[in-house]
Amino acid sequence: MSYTDQDVREGRRLMDDGRENRLVIGDKLLSVTASGHDSAFDRYCDEISLNPRTARQYRHTARMCTPPVRQLVAGSGVHVSYSALREGARLAPSGKPYDEGYSTLRLLLEDARAAGAGRVSVTQYRRALGMGPALQDLLNPASDMSVAEYLSALPPAERDKVLRDLVEEDVKVHDAIKRAMDDKRRRDRENRGPECGGGKPDKAHALARDLVRLRDQATAFMNRYPPSAAVAFTGEQRAACAEVLGTLEVLATWIKVRIGGHGAAADADRVKARDLVTV
Repeated sequence: MSYTDQDVREGRRLMDDGRENRLVIGDKLLSVTASGHDSAFDRYCDEISLNPRTARQYRHTARMCTPPVRQLVAGSGVHVSYSALREGARLAPSGKPYDEGYSTLRLLLEDARAAGAGRVSVTQYRRALGMGPALQDLLNPASDMSVAEYLSALPPAERDKVLRDLVEEDVKVHDAIKRAMDDKRRRDRENRGPECGGGKPDKAHALARDLVRLRDQATAFMNRYPPSAAVAFTGEQRAACAEVLGTLEVLATWIKVRIGGHGAAADADRVKARDLVTV
């Protein structure tokens, strides 16, 4: 199936209606809850079934997009989505909107009318503002820029803010980032061999490789249960943990013996004695 020019006109009209509706919702949010009263704002959002984060975007965009700007856009005959207005209102690292007063958008509308173009796209607008592509564009498999390239191209202050927001916004995102970084370090080590050297694949190489993997697993385990995450064990659970601790102590001594560390002979005797007990 395909679409006609009429379908495009109707779709743009619906998008324009959506733009106006979002701005009106933002006006309502401005009138009901002034910025700074977060508790009342969140309660109101809950009452109208609106996500508070989305509501704050609506409110901010409505504040920045004044009635004269709205009239200009509506009367231009050029399609401009709400997403474009939102991007223009977005705060730059300087603390000011990327397109304060929508002066750049005004120029784009004039150029579009002169060229007979029917719309100003979000991508075109962001490019005119000197902004990088939106994150959802980067996640598109067809994108010609990776997330890493996008972040590296940002000014240091803005890049740090993006990374900080990713880490602080959601614990799940933070955990996902840590897992991805741990996995990358593990793959890097496997590709270049154990950190102790590498070389010809033999038993020593395999042992060192497996010990490095064991270290990675232990590190990941400790990261999942930081000291701040207090837990209360039952008596049975504590006994099981104590048994695990004994096994790990044997393992630590076994590793010392195998690598010939300081006091390896004495440790070896303790390992043999412990083995007899555990058997």
